[in-house]
Amino acid sequence: MPRFQTVRGMRDLLPVNARKLRHVQSVSKEIAESYAFEEIITPLVEHYNLLAAKSGQEIGARMYVFNDLGDRKVVLRPEFTASVARLIATSLRNEPKPLRLFSTGSVYRYDEPQFGRYREFWQSNYEIIGSARPEADVEVLSLTNQLLRRIGLRDYRFRIGHVGILRGLMSDEGVDDREQNNIMHLLDTKRVPEALSALRNLQVSEKGESAFKRIIKTKGSSADSILDETKRDLKEYSDSVESVENLRQILELCREGGEKLALSIETGFARGLEYYTGMIFEPLVSQMEISLGGGGRYDRLVEIFGGEPSPAVGVAIGLDRVILAADRQKIASEFHKRTLAVIPIGDRVLPKAIGLASQLRNKGIIVELEIMGRTVARALKHAARRNITYALILGPKELKAGKLILRDMRSREQRLIPVEGVFTELQKEQFD
Repeated sequence: MPRFQTVRGMRDLLPVNARKLRHVQSVSKEIAESYAFEEIITPLVEHYNLLAAKSGQEIGARMYVFNDLGDRKVVLRPEFTASVARLIATSLRNEPKPLRLFSTGSVYRYDEPQFGRYREFWQSNYEIIGSARPEADVEVLSLTNQLLRRIGLRDYRFRIGHVGILRGLMSDEGVDDREQNNIMHLLDTKRVPEALSALRNLQVSEKGESAFKRIIKTKGSSADSILDETKRDLKEYSDSVESVENLRQILELCREGGEKLALSIETGFARGLEYYTGMIFEPLVSQMEISLGGGGRYDRLVEIFGGEPSPAVGVAIGLDRVILAADRQKIASEFHKRTLAVIPIGDRVLPKAIGLASQLRNKGIIVELEIMGRTVARALKHAARRNITYALILGPKELKAGKLILRDMRSREQRLIPVEGVFTELQKEQFD
């Protein structure tokens, strides 16, 4: 008989991992609601041309592309933002701005599977459309910070830059958009010598090449000193200076608004998506060399799909990577819900056990009813293997006296509690 396995790069999420994913998704949605974002659900399959338009080299080369039965060229979505831009240009074009939109689900890229990188992975996506002001950028940074904090992550920082810094320099040196995209792609994939060679082949000025080299090496945690240094290096490039000041304004608003962010300012920072036009960032944790997500400003994407000029800023959080980071930091308790086992002793008390389980579920308690006819000893052993927190044991003699046995599965201590006061007793154990 053949042994079937998952397709390479795909995974089955067993109960413990499915529970972690749903927990992080739930927190993501709570954060979205607290910032007044509204949920949208977009198709898993999109037209190829939609994604090919502005996804960039990095993602464009790794999309799942196929012809459907109608011989239409389609793609499994590799990210959410292009779908959101399509919506803004069509169904939501007359809605009042700003729009705050949230979506979550699986996305697909034909990457080489490795730690933290899968071909099917999960994201939560947040987009603000309609505001070109820096406070919109601050909202997205704040939201990301609050999400990671709510999950319980520690020691994370924001790698942050502004694509306009390098693009302004290259534009002033006469480098067209196509060549700029290629150079930014090379920087994003850590091929710095190739990026410098490509710039040199375009015959930029010696002054421009020298400034470019300095900028891609400039990084640090002190925003003011890094931005002051960058501004001096680019004083002859007005668009680049404007981008420096835009980033400074965003960071100052964060600081003055009380949003404490651990920062790594990188003026030569580039991301794989070509549609970014302003501030870009990635949250990282010290225990992993991969980002937990990424985002930034994309002010011209909606127009590409025929919509009105619509400045926008957003972020996508990689839920799989957030879970990996939480595991590294041993934040297990955040993903485990308290569960109660209800164990009847003998068939005579089964109706009472079924009724009690139903009553407790109606109170919001997670109940696992013993349905295998096991002995008490074997049922308790099973409950321990399942990491169940407490067990309620229903015995004929105890029930006759109006009592139940409540057992703490961790300490193995147990006590009698009144049947009528069972929910009150469970509240004391933080089951409410």
